[in-house]
Amino acid sequence: MVRIFRHYVSTVKLTLALVDFGLIAGCVVLAEIARYAAIDQSIGLATGLAAWAAKLLVPLVSVSALLGVGTYHSDAMQDFRIFSIRLAVGLFAAGIFMSALLYFLPMLPLWRSILLLALVFSFASLFTVHGLFQLFGNTELVGRRVLILGAGALAKELKQYASNAREAGLNIVDVIVLPGETTPLVNALVLDDIDALDDYAIKREVEMIILANDEDGLSVPLEALIACKLAGIEIKDRLSFYEQVRGYVELNSVRSEWIIFSDGFRGGTGIERLGKRLLDIATSLLLLTITFPVMVFAAILVRLTSRGPVFYRQQRIGLNGTSFDLLKFRSMRVDAEASGSPQWAQKNDPRVTPIGNFLRKTRIDELPQVLNVLNGAMSFVGPRPERPYFVSQLEEQIPFYRERHCVKPGITGWAQIQYPYGASVEDARRKLEYDLYYIKNYSLFLDLLIILQTVRVILFPTGAR
Repeated sequence: MVRIFRHYVSTVKLTLALVDFGLIAGCVVLAEIARYAAIDQSIGLATGLAAWAAKLLVPLVSVSALLGVGTYHSDAMQDFRIFSIRLAVGLFAAGIFMSALLYFLPMLPLWRSILLLALVFSFASLFTVHGLFQLFGNTELVGRRVLILGAGALAKELKQYASNAREAGLNIVDVIVLPGETTPLVNALVLDDIDALDDYAIKREVEMIILANDEDGLSVPLEALIACKLAGIEIKDRLSFYEQVRGYVELNSVRSEWIIFSDGFRGGTGIERLGKRLLDIATSLLLLTITFPVMVFAAILVRLTSRGPVFYRQQRIGLNGTSFDLLKFRSMRVDAEASGSPQWAQKNDPRVTPIGNFLRKTRIDELPQVLNVLNGAMSFVGPRPERPYFVSQLEEQIPFYRERHCVKPGITGWAQIQYPYGASVEDARRKLEYDLYYIKNYSLFLDLLIILQTVRVILFPTGAR
């Protein structure tokens, strides 16, 4: 994993994105040469600062669009059909954006015919390269050599994860049984001398050791692990593995001392907080401008198709536990909570109106929350705000739940793009693990990544209710 502005990025994904950037840049140059050659053999490649800026904007916009639609997401990297669809959508979106940019900035010397040809070349080249990666890019070829120390349930989960998620870049070469393990995995290795683990790991050219001691009372060869670390082998416990490789903080392993003394949970510097507020205002105004016609149409539909107000105000818990009124388009009947007590949303919830069901699946019902962002009650990116009734219950049932209120809640967030819609205590627990990762590793870079990847959640929803 590579850490960029506190956020952990898979080296496999980063390498693919950099290769894609280079390929698209090459396709722009090739398209320009081909286009000029088709009309006049004497015309050379356009040079100069503006010309190269235009050429580099194409791969920059294209890779950003591909990231936004989920081309580098795990499901697209495992299913080539999903990748192909998202590749086409991403390049189409990049083409629309670049065409508009070239229209408003005519000083950028890049013909639209060259842009179109470059995108066609890019689709062909990326389709080929990613296809070859999915065919031949197995974990033995692209993964780091990993040894799992411990052969219980956690080791089984790690092996399954490594085999299903090639983008994690983990090549599990051995699973070592710890002394005293009662039900080790089949085919796990028993070392004659566990204290000689360092010699064995060096001989096997191990690059990382993951400590998977999920049974109480197991002895760990500390001296051997120290020797491994001094020899350049990376050592991870289960908490650091889940955080750095899987992008969430595992609650079962969290202790108060870890939150206090770990690197993170700083809430950002004063400059970062100012930058976040400016990003909130700019993003909200842009979204409000783009979606205003959609919001007007949605308001008319809600008004005409069901009895009750267009907007729905609901009290939520925000920064430092203070409450505020969250604004949404009404998607349920006015008597949705006639029983008097709040209820979790359900799959195929009978309280949702037909238009409300469409608004929820397309996330249009969330658009009025840009007003909550503009007035400062919310941020564009952050943990989703919850109702006071559920917060009081969840704080009793889930450890560290109140820590999510140390930052402003958001319209979108790390949990929203990583975990499907949840409407239960267990779902709240899982989403908290992602929220804690966001709070611990917050940066403006991570906010921008989340905003980009929210496009994937909107275009390819996995659990809206």
